[in-house]
Amino acid sequence: MTQTLEVREGFAQLASTGGAPASTAQTGARFGTFAITFGIAFPLLYTAFERLNWPLFTYHPVLGNLDFWRQNAGVGPPMFWYGWIALAIPTALVVALAATVISKQWLSRGTVFCCALAAFWPASLTGLRIFIVDWATFDADFLNSVWVAAIPAFVGAAVITYYVPVRWAERVWTSWLLIAPIGGLAVLGYSLLQPWFLR
Repeated sequence: MTQTLEVREGFAQLASTGGAPASTAQTGARFGTFAITFGIAFPLLYTAFERLNWPLFTYHPVLGNLDFWRQNAGVGPPMFWYGWIALAIPTALVVALAATVISKQWLSRGTVFCCALAAFWPASLTGLRIFIVDWATFDADFLNSVWVAAIPAFVGAAVITYYVPVRWAERVWTSWLLIAPIGGLAVLGYSLLQPWFLR
């Protein structure tokens, strides 16, 4: 009981003197920035690597082989998702480490840009595919490229980022931790279930 009281007195004393030392508070803030940025970046990067089909390696379960980058099927179906995870983790770590270095304003602006880009890219790709199927009277198969869809997506993300107020971007920064994985799962779900609905 006395130990509990001593601990409470210690916390009260820390609160009255301003809390933890500045270096500890700064380290905690940087770790929080790192953790939230990693949580936002990982599902977005995983979704991008899945859609672009960029695995770090390909696993062939029948043979038990690992091949670097993307390899075609040999004996049995290849497994790519291990490679997507293995590529998404280090790239999300690099993004999270970079987030601890830049200012809070640029971090929140960059997060808005990346999340808007993650929403606009599949939307513009879907829009271009609808245009190709329904309205194009010429051979517009080049518009079916993921990279052509990136142009309107980058423009849309830049416009959204420019018009979003800095205070609003800073206020909802941690909310992206919940929004980004849900958006990534929606894109993955659509891409995985689309062939079943088109039969």
